[in-house]
This record gives sequence, C-alpha cells and structure tokens, in this order.
Amino acid sequence: MAPAPLRWVPLLLIWWGLAAPLNAQFGQPSEYRTPSCDQYKLPGCPRDFSPVCGSDMVTYPNECTLCMKIREDGRDIKVTQSGPC
Repeated sequence: MAPAPLRWVPLLLIWWGLAAPLNAQFGQPSEYRTPSCDQYKLPGCPRDFSPVCGSDMVTYPNECTLCMKIREDGRDIKVTQSGPC
C-alpha cells in the first residue's frame, strides 16, 4: 500500500480536473476583450461618445478614456461590452 500522502494524489488530480473548468467558468470570461490602446497615442482622448463597460464595472465615455485609466493605474482592465455597464 502507498504511503498516506501518495494516496491523496489521484483524488487531488480528479478534483483539479473538475475544479479547473469551474475556475474558467466563474473567472474572467473569455469574451472580455483587450482594448486596442496602441491606437491612442495622444495626450488626450477624442470627445466622441461611444461608451464601453470596463471589467472594473466602470462605464467609460469611450475606449480611449479606458486606455488612459489603464496607463494611469497600471491595471489590466478589459472591455466587457460596448455600451454602459
């Protein structure tokens, strides 16, 4: 018979196999998209109103303002949807 700690390995592997899909399901959804911040090089943003919802649950007036927030805070904010949150 295997030592006690080794007996748990198969159970842990089974648990991990079941838990990994749940993590993907309840983590950040894959349909969130990365904003295209490379196109916004100006010190300011255009005033066009095309709201986007960030993964921080803040509605930004447009994608450029979301990119400015990312640059200021250094956080990884994704676009969850076009339009307000």
